[in-house]
Amino acid sequence: MAQNFIQQAISDLATGDSVDLSFAAWLGSHRLVVLAVIGGLLLIIALGALYSWLAWRVMGYRVDAEAIYARSGLLAKKMRKARLDRVQSIDLQQKLLPRLLGLAELVFDVAGGKGSNVSLKYLSRKKADALRDELLAAVREVKQGTGRPAPGAPAAGDSLGEVAPQPEAETTVEEQTLDLSAPERAGDSIGVRLSKRLSTLAGDALGEAEESLTDMLAPYGVAPKLSQEGEIIRVPVHRVIIASMLKTDFLIGVLVFIAVIIAAIVLFVSGLREAAVPMLFGVLPAGIASFAAVRKNLENANFVVRLTDSGLAVSHGLVSTSRKVIPLDRVQAVCLHQPLLWRRPGWWTAEFNIASAGDAGESNLLLPVGDIDQALTMIGLALPQPALEDGVSARSLILSAMYASDSPDPEAARAEAEFHPQPRSSRIIDPLVWKRRAYALTESLLVLRLGRIERRVDFVPHERVQSMEYRQGPVQRALGLASVAVHSTAGPIRPQVTHQDAEAARRFFDEHAERTRIARQRYDEQRRAGTGIES
Repeated sequence: MAQNFIQQAISDLATGDSVDLSFAAWLGSHRLVVLAVIGGLLLIIALGALYSWLAWRVMGYRVDAEAIYARSGLLAKKMRKARLDRVQSIDLQQKLLPRLLGLAELVFDVAGGKGSNVSLKYLSRKKADALRDELLAAVREVKQGTGRPAPGAPAAGDSLGEVAPQPEAETTVEEQTLDLSAPERAGDSIGVRLSKRLSTLAGDALGEAEESLTDMLAPYGVAPKLSQEGEIIRVPVHRVIIASMLKTDFLIGVLVFIAVIIAAIVLFVSGLREAAVPMLFGVLPAGIASFAAVRKNLENANFVVRLTDSGLAVSHGLVSTSRKVIPLDRVQAVCLHQPLLWRRPGWWTAEFNIASAGDAGESNLLLPVGDIDQALTMIGLALPQPALEDGVSARSLILSAMYASDSPDPEAARAEAEFHPQPRSSRIIDPLVWKRRAYALTESLLVLRLGRIERRVDFVPHERVQSMEYRQGPVQRALGLASVAVHSTAGPIRPQVTHQDAEAARRFFDEHAERTRIARQRYDEQRRAGTGIES
């Protein structure tokens, strides 16, 4: 009834007729009905608020030397447990309302099946920060085999609730510096190696950390600067907004919106007003889709990357904020992606696959939008060095993977020689991309160059490959082609060496299977023995 009233009102306004206010008059003559509806809504809101408050009151947590326990549920009691040796990261999240109230949620990313994550809500922001730092330290110590009761952990028999305070320990002031005693494995990325060395990113250690970071990233031709807070990268809000408006999904929504508006105007002018009014309501989905695309990207506003001894600490958010640590030693694959309209400003986005089930909708972003140097910095931090021969630098190889023949690097020709392109026979099934698609193999990485309209580059460390699959459908068989899927963990990256000559694809399959087996075996042996790379 209300919808028909609104449509009729719009139609009357468009034709210049007086608006039929019969529905509004009916509401005016039945005030008790209106009051009853408003009262019912207020009662529902009050009951919901009461239930939420009671549910929050029964929530509790307990921490001991082995696990974190979280209790919840008002009618149905629930107890969740996260073992410290299974915790991959601890994220701090603040949605809009909790943020206004000074509250935060801790989310424990636990290795296991889907839905295995454990959350503590809602703690004061100060308490959440302190508890997160203490638990991250406890998780590191448990995984290093030097486990002790978590800082501030309650004694046995303590009830669920706030962690019991501990006596203050006697402290001494020491010079803050880098810890160089941790072993570094051959498959470790620069970020992992630096994380193992860092005791803290503050004070006198800051200059030494920046110098080490610059030296390690020299093959990538970048020299990131560390702020006093240890920031490596900060993405400005305006760049995130502009980049989101240049994405394909947003532009499609805007074009549909404009097209429907133009069509409605044409129908009005043509006298088909009855058809134009419903069309105006039909424009709403396109507007909502465009708004949703921008809103999703605005979640990455104020994107800041810091390097800590637990991994990459990433914080972002404009209205709701989130802070998480990406454990770099669990990153399985990384990709760079450039939408068509990002080419002129030279922007790229970086995503990753990680060995963790995670929850639905969890972000896999390393970098929402950044220039070439920022993209190369994130690649260097998240992946092992390519270890190229013939004097080709890591920067030259990656720029060639990003831009192909348009690479601006002086060594572009030598770097391009490292790539294996698709054969000419694949042009029939890949008419637009067969000249760009190619793969390169280094001592530590498989690099895949994909996409022509929207450029993409995938990186897969040899020791992170889960399995491989040789594929040849009837069309490929007729053309003498084949593909090899390189399986990674769940995530946005699905690497595949596509449409190569069948014999070359079979040879790649056999050789790469052996290459990845040896790399994984060497990595595991170093991890078990606690040894590192040779100096």
